[in-house]
Amino acid sequence: MKPVNSKSLLHFIFDQMEKLDKKESTVQEAQAQANMCKQANNLMMYEIKRADIEMRLASHNAIYKDGLKLREIEGKNFEE
Repeated sequence: MKPVNSKSLLHFIFDQMEKLDKKESTVQEAQAQANMCKQANNLMMYEIKRADIEMRLASHNAIYKDGLKLREIEGKNFEE
């Protein structure tokens, strides 16, 4: 199974903990996977925070008739 959301990521982590407990993986492998899971969690939290900010901006714009927007840096190419 590929982790694609919080539930499947948690399932993956539990599977890895079980493998480590049964000595089917090394501590180093488990540490590497834990670091990758931490990064995946950071990206999920980023998306949650971004959605919250977008909702706040929409509310602000409706009240104050502003056209404030969140910059789209994800789709922008790297500049030289």
